[in-house]
Amino acid sequence: MTTRPPRATTRGDGKRPKARGATQAEKAEKAEKADKAEKADKAEKADKADKRRAASIVPTDRFERIADDAVVEETALPELPRLRLLVLESAPHRAALQGAITAAGHVVVAAASGAGSIEKLRAMVGDADALVVGLPGGEPMIDVALAQGPGRPVVIAACTAGAVDAARRAAAAGADLVAVRPHDVERLAPILLAAGRLVEQRRQLVAAHHAMVGPPAGYAGYAGPAGDDEHAGPDGPDGPDGPDGPDGPDELAEREPGALQPFDVFQRAAERELERARRYAYPLAVAMFSVDLAEPPPPGVRGILRARAGNALVNAIRDVDLVTELEQDRFLVLLPYTDRLIGAEVARRIISAVAAGDPVIAGGRTFSPKVIGAVAGAQPGAPAAFPELLHDVTQLLEQAAVTGASLAVEP
Repeated sequence: MTTRPPRATTRGDGKRPKARGATQAEKAEKAEKADKAEKADKAEKADKADKRRAASIVPTDRFERIADDAVVEETALPELPRLRLLVLESAPHRAALQGAITAAGHVVVAAASGAGSIEKLRAMVGDADALVVGLPGGEPMIDVALAQGPGRPVVIAACTAGAVDAARRAAAAGADLVAVRPHDVERLAPILLAAGRLVEQRRQLVAAHHAMVGPPAGYAGYAGPAGDDEHAGPDGPDGPDGPDGPDGPDELAEREPGALQPFDVFQRAAERELERARRYAYPLAVAMFSVDLAEPPPPGVRGILRARAGNALVNAIRDVDLVTELEQDRFLVLLPYTDRLIGAEVARRIISAVAAGDPVIAGGRTFSPKVIGAVAGAQPGAPAAFPELLHDVTQLLEQAAVTGASLAVEP
């Protein structure tokens, strides 16, 4: 009996055949192929990117078009002019004010607190570009600044009040700008920018005045404004109307500043300035002041009051002004380059400076120095004579005395 061979079956016996492990050579070959494939893929991608960037291959309308006004151009900001400032502020606010000024890029030349510091700062006012003065209490310092003339520093008043009220207080005190407390750089920086603009404009105006009226006295090359033949020949530098002539400004240049001038010197200067005001069409004004007494004082007191009023007056006028003493306790002030409105402002400052003087106590009574004033002016470019101007301002002063006004201004 023969045996049948076992039938083939498709079912496994539950065991997988053992796979042969790859050799080292096969592994290296496989890694090399993968590396080549990766490099080829990178090269293909780079080639496609180059083709996309080529303008000759890819149409420009595939990119977003940007209008010219949508392009932002970055420009370097200009440097702001650095101001030199004096500070007269109350102690609680002074440190914050100094810090804000420094943070805004400016320089504090000197800082002080209290009314007693005014004398300390007075000598530095002429070298400062601007002053920050606290109100109330700083009004005498503002008067000192305003007395410096056309080239005076800009005055910034510091107030603790609302913006509108602070602006009114600053205007009443004669300040140009106002800063509201508490001080910080965000509030102060725009105000200092405005102060810098005012400083620049005033320097330009002063330079224009100098160009209009000619160089200072003693300048040998002076020949008048360009195209002005009046200054040639007899009226040139050595003529009677020239700057080096007998009636020129040399005499004024040698005058003692801050003092009462002899009347003859004052009159020659006034006539000279009137002629220049006519020729170059700039304004000129005169102011007259009289010592005002409510009742007759004891003997000797009137002279003391007149002396104190005169001393306060000569310290309150500007550098370009000239003052002389007249009879009947009167003073006359020449205000070059000044119209009647500005002359009225100067006159009010003088009246306030005199009233701030020390009183005289005699016979159990107190007599405070006080003056009343009047301002008259010459029209720019119009002929005017000194006697006529003196007559007009005298009449205005007498009218003020009759009506009880502290100041009369020619309409």
